[in-house]
Amino acid sequence: MRMQLSLDTLKDFDVGKAAVAFQHALKRVVTDCLERPGTKATRKVVLTANVAPLMQQDGDVVDAEVDFTIQAKTPPWQTATKPLAITRGGQLMFNDLAPDNPHQKTIDDAIDDE
Repeated sequence: MRMQLSLDTLKDFDVGKAAVAFQHALKRVVTDCLERPGTKATRKVVLTANVAPLMQQDGDVVDAEVDFTIQAKTPPWQTATKPLAITRGGQLMFNDLAPDNPHQKTIDDAIDDE
């Protein structure tokens, strides 16, 4: 059956693949909101219709090729900033038992130094 493409008929276009992808992207941004409620940045679902004309040899447009791009955009994940010590050999060093002081030594470090 011939149908006019619209938001209402998107569920019927290409066996509903675009509509399913949109729902998946929407679920992804909602899940991100639930997992990171303290991140106030906006989450976004973008549905883009890509329409390219198909022309006959005389240049008359008779049809179009259509596909959809569906994107879910969430804020980047970011950890807390922590200090790390730099060695002359170009390494970054941290202390897992004292995350705010990479120079803090433990008893094990003191024994190794002896």
